[in-house]
Amino acid sequence: MSAKVWLVDDDLSVRESLGFLLKALDYEVEDFADLAAFEAATQSREPLRGCLLLDVRMPGISGLSWLAEQGDRHPLLPVIIMTGHGTIDACRRAFRQGAFEFYTKPLDIEPLLETLHQAMNESQQRADRWQSQQGLQARFALLSARESEVMQRMIAGHTSKAIARDLSLSPRTVEAHRAAVFAKLELDNLAQLIHAWQQLNQV
Repeated sequence: MSAKVWLVDDDLSVRESLGFLLKALDYEVEDFADLAAFEAATQSREPLRGCLLLDVRMPGISGLSWLAEQGDRHPLLPVIIMTGHGTIDACRRAFRQGAFEFYTKPLDIEPLLETLHQAMNESQQRADRWQSQQGLQARFALLSARESEVMQRMIAGHTSKAIARDLSLSPRTVEAHRAAVFAKLELDNLAQLIHAWQQLNQV
């Protein structure tokens, strides 16, 4: 899905004015009056890319509560919080819960546009990492159970002889499994394998 600005605010005037400005600057914008409408419209379109402009006080779940409880459903989507009731505590809470930036209303447009540009770049970087992670997962999924056992011992630094002894296999069979691991993962050596495994298991 192409990147866009997702605007969630119960104030129609904010949605209209901010949406008009962003569209005039060639951003694709989709706006919602509350988070329930946003979730209903986007649940089958994940992972979302772009940037979420999110109001705090709205009917139903608040922006900060949603960010804490459900924000991780959209890992590629930086969230810019907007509120007419900004406090230091709310700001701290927003950043603890993963907000990309925090603005109080009335909005200062120039800093907001600069942050929006940065958020779009951040979303692209997250998407690139996510796609790389998906590719790694697909390749590791090709390994058989035995190949995975051999691979784990390779990563731990065990020799082929030690792996053969541990798994009650012949050294020649272990070498065949090693070769299959490198071929299926499209890697050339152990250093690359260790690096790929670390990438796969990044939190």
